[in-house]
Amino acid sequence: MGGSKSKMVVMFVLLLIIFEGGWSEGCLNHERFALLQLKLFFIDPYNYLLDWVDDEGATDCCQWERVSCNNTMGRVVVLDLSQTHRGEYWYLNASLFTPFQQLESLDLRDNDIAGCVENEGLERLSRLSNLKMLNLVGNLFNNSILSSLARLSSLTSLDLSANRLKGSIDIKGPKRLSRLNNLKVFDLSGNLFNNSILSSLARLSSLRSLLLYDNRLEGSIDVKEFDSLSNLEELDMSYNEIDNFEVPQACSGLRKLSYLHLLRVGIRDGSKLLQSMGSFPSLNTLDLSYNNFTETVTTTTQ
Repeated sequence: MGGSKSKMVVMFVLLLIIFEGGWSEGCLNHERFALLQLKLFFIDPYNYLLDWVDDEGATDCCQWERVSCNNTMGRVVVLDLSQTHRGEYWYLNASLFTPFQQLESLDLRDNDIAGCVENEGLERLSRLSNLKMLNLVGNLFNNSILSSLARLSSLTSLDLSANRLKGSIDIKGPKRLSRLNNLKVFDLSGNLFNNSILSSLARLSSLRSLLLYDNRLEGSIDVKEFDSLSNLEELDMSYNEIDNFEVPQACSGLRKLSYLHLLRVGIRDGSKLLQSMGSFPSLNTLDLSYNNFTETVTTTTQ
């Protein structure tokens, strides 16, 4: 009986500590404070963060716009800071996000971010072991960002579209993107990558969706480049200067490919392309819109 009473007293004390010292009506005090600190670095021209205020009537940061918390502990799990800093380029201090230890999704798109403060780069996000989705669309990042992203091994979705990335990516090595072994969705569209990017991506075998539209791919593309991407279900290479999509007869890769997008790429021989699609047994969507085929396209072979 005495033991039960002692346990109840301990539990009561712990609850007091938690509810009076840790939470502020729904969210943790230190996370609420961290959000207020974050706001200072974002111009917020459209007033998306209007209710992020240090006010007695708005103490539950889980109810603030663009913030989502989990239901059990009131921890911040989603942060949407898209379009909250427009008009001039600037440098991000990624350490500002480290207080959010349960963060799963971070959206920083369309913020004119040109890079990170020295020693406060995106590698700091590696402390967030639950981070799954990172959206960096429409910023001004160049290739120097890639080595810092390599440490974010928990990511399942990474969107780097519409930045200033170019050439190829060095995937190999301990500080390279090959460490992103949980990555399933990788969007590199709207950059300046050339054909060498294809071999660079070969080690990302967990990928299910790879988006490369609107880059500097050109000439002939050999599907053998994708052989190691055995889990790939979607491939988009639209809006490039590709005139030949070479599929070898003994093609063993891309067995799970369901969606292939080749819009406006410049392929001339549509019949040859269609006849090669039998190498992809799971394919159910093929988009060849806005290509100028030079011959009548047929889908049967003699």
